[in-house]
Amino acid sequence: MAAVTEPTTSAQPPVTGVSEIDEALAAVRLDGPVAEHHQQLAAAVEVLQQALRAPRS
Repeated sequence: MAAVTEPTTSAQPPVTGVSEIDEALAAVRLDGPVAEHHQQLAAAVEVLQQALRAPRS
């Protein structure tokens, strides 16, 4: 039977070069209570959608 490994939480979030997106991704913490994951991911998606609607030149 293969060993199950836990995901590492020390990995750095991806860097996109768009500060708002990078900050939103850095704020996502999936190691806390599962009930908070949806709210954190929804906030990051909202920032991403805003950046895609109004890209900077």
